[in-house]
Amino acid sequence: MERHGEVRLLVRGIARGVSSDEIAELFAPFGVDRESIALPRDRRTRRRKGIAYVMVPSAQHAADAIKALNETLLQDKAITIETAAERPPKRPRRFNGPPRRF
Repeated sequence: MERHGEVRLLVRGIARGVSSDEIAELFAPFGVDRESIALPRDRRTRRRKGIAYVMVPSAQHAADAIKALNETLLQDKAITIETAAERPPKRPRRFNGPPRRF
């Protein structure tokens, strides 16, 4: 849930073995804690997508984090950081039961 003034950053190039604790440690100087980090997984394979979403407390913290951490190495892999695009609201899914046989 986004609080007023927070900015969501998209971090690309996350190695498979990176934990949210490591990302939190990297972003700690910019006011980020472990609860404000999401490591999404692929729905089908349940493997991590190689990206992370990080909520920083303000636009100034976001700009500072991008400037300081963009193109740095995390577990021997370069990460890129950018402001995440706003996503449209999710549409509710409908379930009409199992497929019918003809």
